[in-house]
Amino acid sequence: MINNVVLVGRLGNDPELKNTNSGTAICKFRLAVARPPRRDDDGGRGEEVTDWINITCWGKVAENVERYLSKGSLVGCEGRIQTSTWDKEDGSKGYGVEVNAARVQFLESKKDREERRDDDAEDQSDDTVSDDDDEDPFEVGD
Repeated sequence: MINNVVLVGRLGNDPELKNTNSGTAICKFRLAVARPPRRDDDGGRGEEVTDWINITCWGKVAENVERYLSKGSLVGCEGRIQTSTWDKEDGSKGYGVEVNAARVQFLESKKDREERRDDDAEDQSDDTVSDDDDEDPFEVGD
């Protein structure tokens, strides 16, 4: 049987690193992967859809992902699909699917990563309102 998956996308959140009781590093994050758009009924290009894939990696790979990557980082992941089931509090079954990544390849340079972080910081500072602002941003104009 073959269970191999290769994905390219951007991190949807900052990686979360934890350790098992034995000290093995585990890192989890969500990967945004664009699905090719389908043709609409008129033969034109349909809307692009993004799939959000849960990724788990272990050991040194997990440590490097947490150390060097952040939300928005462009990566390639190679691993296997893994499913899980559990009993919910209401008695129903819960189901999950994730990729257990054996390899995570960084697909952007350090310079590109730093520029993206700077752009994100600028975007966030543009959205902030200080107490020194004379105008009320929520007031409707005449």
